[in-house]
Amino acid sequence: MIRRRISRARSSGLLQGSAWILIGLGGQAVLGFVFWLLGAQVASSTELGKASALFTAIQFVNYASGLGLTIALARHATLQSKESDALFGWAIVATVVSSVLFGSAYLALVDTASTRLVNGAAGSWAMFLVYTIGTSVGLLVDVRLMAARRWGWLVARVIGASLLRLPLVHLDLGVDPAMWLYTLMLAPMAVVGLASVPLLRRMGGGGVNWHRPTTLAPFARYSGVNWVATLSSQAPQFVLPLVVAQSVRPSINASFFLAWTVTSLVFLVPAAIAQVLLVEDGKDAQADAGARAPVHGSERAHDALVFSLALASVAWVGSLVAGPAMVAIFGSDYDRIARLLPALMLAGIPWAVTSIRLSEARIRKDQPATVAITVTLGVTILVPTLLLVPSGGTTAATTAFLVGNVAGAAVATFMHERWRRSVRSAVAFS
Repeated sequence: MIRRRISRARSSGLLQGSAWILIGLGGQAVLGFVFWLLGAQVASSTELGKASALFTAIQFVNYASGLGLTIALARHATLQSKESDALFGWAIVATVVSSVLFGSAYLALVDTASTRLVNGAAGSWAMFLVYTIGTSVGLLVDVRLMAARRWGWLVARVIGASLLRLPLVHLDLGVDPAMWLYTLMLAPMAVVGLASVPLLRRMGGGGVNWHRPTTLAPFARYSGVNWVATLSSQAPQFVLPLVVAQSVRPSINASFFLAWTVTSLVFLVPAAIAQVLLVEDGKDAQADAGARAPVHGSERAHDALVFSLALASVAWVGSLVAGPAMVAIFGSDYDRIARLLPALMLAGIPWAVTSIRLSEARIRKDQPATVAITVTLGVTILVPTLLLVPSGGTTAATTAFLVGNVAGAAVATFMHERWRRSVRSAVAFS
């Protein structure tokens, strides 16, 4: 049975894509760990905390200004065609405009020790926007490469950006260590993201077409609905670390950021598998729009859920050892990591359920389920975070994160079972 499931998943592209993504995320995790380890040698925990807060800010702006474009491209621009190229081109324009608007608004409204490093000069402000644009465009490129199954290029982009920064960490240019680490962390990602657009066709991921797409209206509607859903479902991932960074001392934020970085990379695994599922089943939906949905969901979805749960469970067990090991490597200034990492990683198990069930809802265009899952996840994490973290610090943050993910998985399971019952009823009366 297991051998047949693996063979089926491999032939569907799910296992192959997931394996490549695991390679990319594994390489990114190792190189990211090495980068911050080297950074801790040239910067104090306070300076590292400021650099990580700026990196967190860029991630937050990308999340807020995403417009649901990656989800819409994964659902509507998976084919090698002029229409898909046109949707990709218009998505680039949209993400550039939104990145500038949201990035400028963030810098204008937020006043912290980290943003003051950027707000001091027009050039620093402009580079913040360039980093935001480059990283957001890179996310769109990844979707196109994923749809074309150009996994080698996708992994090469991630690993290449991570490798570029390592030899430069100890380079002394007389720059503030916090600004230097922030620049090294973001600049390679932005450069690789922007440079990938003109090279995309050479990589086999299609090209860019600036003509008006014929499916622009449904694409925009789907994008808008999923932007709202994404703002809810991914709010914890981007808002929670931002609240922590603004509520605790930079030295404490440094420990939380390192634990959160490892957790986020592990959380990306179920999310990436869910994205592969969305692309692969989305292709089938486009090719056979009139087919009746299976009562129990696709076999790919079942396999994706099994893979995600297994990997999340293994990751949590590994965090029990990895936490103390990171403290031994980084030093006593980062002793909170040993407690924070296992608590955060435990939430990955319910997240594995939520991410796969959410992709299934998006594939069948089940908007009530999409909204119910994402709103539950967002509200049950964000409300306690905003109310309790300013006084409770990192302990309140980890508790809110775990409880909210359990609530999101419960609602996702309920909505999936609700859909199954409705399909069985429809089949029985047909």
